[in-house]
Amino acid sequence: MTERFPDLEIYLMKGDPAKVTEWLRSVLGEINTIKDTGTHQHWRSGGMDIYMNANAEKNFSSLWFKQNDTPWNTDLEAARAAWQALETEVRCSDSGWEESESDSGKEGWVKLNARGEKPFNW
Repeated sequence: MTERFPDLEIYLMKGDPAKVTEWLRSVLGEINTIKDTGTHQHWRSGGMDIYMNANAEKNFSSLWFKQNDTPWNTDLEAARAAWQALETEVRCSDSGWEESESDSGKEGWVKLNARGEKPFNW
């Protein structure tokens, strides 16, 4: 059984906040906009805070579910759902995150795009 992550974070190539909001509504139901600055969004669904930063990493927007009250257990499950719905490249960590000095630099990534799902170093 897959361990459920306490929060989720995925990265969307050139993420479009309007499309992301539409997708989230289709999955989570009601989405309330708390803040929208054009480059940063803060939404709430139930008791879950969702943040989108359009300029997280080069051409990628980060989408962070601060509390994991989603249908997905892991970042990869969320990334697969986002890729299917948004049809844009999605990247995520290949495992859960833990703060540890001995693990620095060992985190891998997975990217999902028209060529498939593949591990890579970001």
